[in-house]
Amino acid sequence: MTHTASSVQIKLRFLAKLMGALSCVALLFLAPVGGAASEEIVQFSADMIQQIPNQASIPGKLYVSKGKIRMETGAGEQRRITIVNFTDRKNLHLNPSRKEYMEVSWPVQKADAPRSLVSKQPLPGDSDHPCASSQRLQCKVLHSNEKIGDRNTEKWEIVRVMPANNQTSRTMRSVVWVDRELGANVREERFIDGELKGASELRAIKEGTQPESLFQVPAGYQRIQLPLHSSGGAGDSVGGEK
Repeated sequence: MTHTASSVQIKLRFLAKLMGALSCVALLFLAPVGGAASEEIVQFSADMIQQIPNQASIPGKLYVSKGKIRMETGAGEQRRITIVNFTDRKNLHLNPSRKEYMEVSWPVQKADAPRSLVSKQPLPGDSDHPCASSQRLQCKVLHSNEKIGDRNTEKWEIVRVMPANNQTSRTMRSVVWVDRELGANVREERFIDGELKGASELRAIKEGTQPESLFQVPAGYQRIQLPLHSSGGAGDSVGGEK
């Protein structure tokens, strides 16, 4: 294997890990994009714990600001940072141990499309949540007032039966703890056919304005980019040091 091919594979694994970490918490914490903001975003920081059966827990940090989210996972050389910028429609993926980052732009919108804004995500029980309109989901309140840490939450069950061609259907079940004051689910447990597959939880939640520096690339980081045929064309040309 050539040095160039090896380097590309390393960068591909780097991107895959970052996107994997992002997708694990997207259901919990990423607000919908599009339309006008109906409510003010509650800014906060929190410790983030991801749990998979028979594996060590994955610690992380979450920072939520107006139009931006920062997620940190891992430690030491495995520490990774993802910054989602809804206003500028791009993601930043940082590797602190190597002082490198990638910038991935979102697909270009039509000229007459409304500018994307960030609003509180719809929560179970809200009129615009899929539970209120989708016939594929079965949703119910399991407990109207349950504590998660020091937060007051509603405990909900969301069930979806997935039909399979010539196979037994599969049942996907999520149990979520809804913090309406925060505007987010602070815990979620995911099951497939009754078997626990994973859980995510926010702890040590602190409400308050988040520093803008958290959502910027630190000085001295080198910008990198995968070849267009490997990255799907996302992002723009390779830059120098920031």
